[in-house]
Amino acid sequence: MLVGTNISLRSLIYSDLDFLEKIENDTSLWEFGTEQIRYTRKELKSYIKNSGTDLQIAKQFRFVVDHKSNPVGFIDLFNYKGEEVSIGIIIDEGYQNRGFAKESVSLLSNYCFDNLNIKKLNCSVDVLNKKSNALFLSLGFQLVRIEENHNFYIFVR
Repeated sequence: MLVGTNISLRSLIYSDLDFLEKIENDTSLWEFGTEQIRYTRKELKSYIKNSGTDLQIAKQFRFVVDHKSNPVGFIDLFNYKGEEVSIGIIIDEGYQNRGFAKESVSLLSNYCFDNLNIKKLNCSVDVLNKKSNALFLSLGFQLVRIEENHNFYIFVR
């Protein structure tokens, strides 16, 4: 578990199933993600069961953004390639604009650089997603290219 001032980042647990289903199957969020498919509860239970697999093996890891023992979002590491990894975040609408995303990205970035030997973080953000673009720029991510309506950022420390 990674502990910040207002949030913590933790592994998925079975009690997150309803929240995971809500976020994953919310079609209004699909425009900002990479996959646009509905998941069954059985598939999501299996995902939770296997979610503890190490980043170096699975090449991805999902953290729950937790505020006062309540899941408020997810932050993912994916496309792990030795010294670089991609990062993505989603905060539930009712918890946005409270600094949880900024604290989560900052906390996980520090963990990646300090503990995982990561040298470069990547992210891709839809050009219309003003909040996420502003978030990554505010944290020092550098815009490296715009392609197919996505801004591509990197962060090197």
